[in-house]
Amino acid sequence: MKILVTGGAGFVGSNLADRLLKDGHSVNILDSMTTGRKENINARAKFFKGDIRDEDDIMSAISGCGAVFHLAAQTDARAADEDSSYKINYLGAKNVFDAAKDSNAKIIFTSSAAVYGERQAACKESDKCEPVGDYGKNKLRAEKAAGGNAFIARMFNVYGPRGGGAVNIFCGRIPEYKEIRVFGNGLQTRDFVHVDDAVNALLIGLEKSGVYNVGTGVETSILNLIDMIFAMTRNKPNARHEQEKKEIKRSKADITKIKALGWEPKVAIKDGIKSLLKSKGARLANDI
Repeated sequence: MKILVTGGAGFVGSNLADRLLKDGHSVNILDSMTTGRKENINARAKFFKGDIRDEDDIMSAISGCGAVFHLAAQTDARAADEDSSYKINYLGAKNVFDAAKDSNAKIIFTSSAAVYGERQAACKESDKCEPVGDYGKNKLRAEKAAGGNAFIARMFNVYGPRGGGAVNIFCGRIPEYKEIRVFGNGLQTRDFVHVDDAVNALLIGLEKSGVYNVGTGVETSILNLIDMIFAMTRNKPNARHEQEKKEIKRSKADITKIKALGWEPKVAIKDGIKSLLKSKGARLANDI
């Protein structure tokens, strides 16, 4: 099948494009290269430099495609201001979805756990969504624009090769004794899911529809994450605590619904960290 991946030069999008090509699909990539990287683009994919806010750019890239994986977004929830978040994460997404519907292409959309807002228990797809920031609000608006036949993956905190979140940052800086920043007390938790597992979940969208959480069901605090990396490297982290950010305190996915489709996370957080450390050339304590 010929498939469009928006944001295909980014973290999850490039890993997805690689997998689709490996599985025998033909892949078009649409990316503005605002945060995407040239080295992430698979040479076997057809690349279109363009913006999801431009309908002509989308129509050029989607031509002949039977499915669209929409990953292009302003991804930094902390930095997303109301105007740019609305124009990119909602209006841009709606442009992609409208083009996909006109082309009779299946829609697979990477939404976010941010749509839930603050929770004291695991997030379920049936929960009332109460996002606390513009990022989550516009992701939720985009979900509704995608329509009932779309596959919507509410991604929790994805990490792994080419990633730029907390796990990747800490795995890169702690082994080199570089300073890391911890916002607040570090007790805030996240559900960290490996990019390979996230890609496997997205591929289900070629055959299925509905809203599904993509996480592990395991809650890990920022301090616990740092402790795991320290235990593997024996490098004492140089952590600087900064003022708490406006963000949710706890995040954990209930993955009962997507597991019923046969999917489950295969990479445990400790295994994912170990693999990432090795890929960065870090010496592990057990290997010394």
